[in-house]
Amino acid sequence: MSERKPMILIVEDDEDFAQFNARLLKRQGYDALVAYSAAGARSLFRDNPVDLFVFDIELPDGSGLALCEEFRKKTDTPVLFLTGASETSDRITGLSAGGDYYLTKPYEKDEFVAVVNSLLRRAEQVRKKIDEASVIAKGSLTLRVDERKAYVNGRDAELTPKEFAVLLMLVQNEDKELSSDAIFQNVWGGNMSIDTGLIRKNISTIKKKLDEEEADDFNIFTEYGRGYTFTTA
Repeated sequence: MSERKPMILIVEDDEDFAQFNARLLKRQGYDALVAYSAAGARSLFRDNPVDLFVFDIELPDGSGLALCEEFRKKTDTPVLFLTGASETSDRITGLSAGGDYYLTKPYEKDEFVAVVNSLLRRAEQVRKKIDEASVIAKGSLTLRVDERKAYVNGRDAELTPKEFAVLLMLVQNEDKELSSDAIFQNVWGGNMSIDTGLIRKNISTIKKKLDEEEADDFNIFTEYGRGYTFTTA
């Protein structure tokens, strides 16, 4: 039985552009599906095992950003945004919505393929790490890595996949100070230059969801301009 090829779902309202990218990916040995709307993307995602999403920002029946946030509640499958927007604030918005990388049109096809390869490779590495450690307990905090869930005194903190990945990295590096750049490269991948506010926002949300007042045997310390450290009492 042959090994399943990675499946990539392209969501793009420009049919010629979408089909060009689909043919390009198929020549690289991938399977590719194309949806021209958010509704079409939902249908294809429901019926197919998707390994990578490629989203345009502007769709005829909604926003690729909103679609990404919707899918993020169900999966941590990597998301690549393709858009004509080039402002830094737009890139941060895309990443904050749950995206993993951002390519601005026009771009070189070799760059597109390289980013796809990188995102799929990193997702596979994450899956292997998850297989190696299924449960991590730090006092009242329990991480169920296979489920991508964090519990405080048995309560589900309801972290998003990205928030869980950030917390997991901090916990796995207990008592070590991690910079915003290190966290971004590990969780989002690549070396994209971003406003550190993205990481700061994630850390703040994680702390709020964990509700450290409910449990005083762990903490996430922030050293402004330097990084973040997870510690236990």
